[in-house]
Amino acid sequence: MAFSPSQRKSLTVGLGLIVAAALIVTLIWAGTYLPGFLGEVFSIVAGIMWTPVLLDISLFVLGLAFVLWLNHHRRKREGDEYVYLEQIEGPGVPDDLPAEARSAVFREAPEPLDDRPDLAAIEGALALGDLPAATGLLLDLPPEDLEDPEVLALRIDLARRQEHHEDARDLLAKLRLKCPHHPLCSRGE
Repeated sequence: MAFSPSQRKSLTVGLGLIVAAALIVTLIWAGTYLPGFLGEVFSIVAGIMWTPVLLDISLFVLGLAFVLWLNHHRRKREGDEYVYLEQIEGPGVPDDLPAEARSAVFREAPEPLDDRPDLAAIEGALALGDLPAATGLLLDLPPEDLEDPEVLALRIDLARRQEHHEDARDLLAKLRLKCPHHPLCSRGE
């Protein structure tokens, strides 16, 4: 019968523990035959160790300490068991979504979701030509974000697509003042 490498390692560790325990018991037993004070100390230790109640308690404590040590070693090697679980639920979830795609497990805390729309969503709406959605997403932005250079660039694009050329020129002038090195400013429009 052939053992896999992990089985071989487990068997070797288990056999080593059994041999180590047997060796300790043998050394204590052999120590009782030493002459003088040391032999008497080993005899007292052996007598206490093999007393029925103390033997049971000491084996329990040693076994518990060993299990806790193994668990500590495993947790250091594999990391913490605490994970973050995100699940997709609600009325907007498609029925044909596989069960594996309905949840995700993260070792670190996921980034918190903010209430403002993502600029990528506005860019996506503009790329799809969905101008009302892009306008709605821009209106959802806080007023202090409307003067941000990236938002100004999106507003210029939206104004041009809606053929509001005067508004686009005004927004471009604002962008040139805020960020003269922006790619839209270097086009000379």
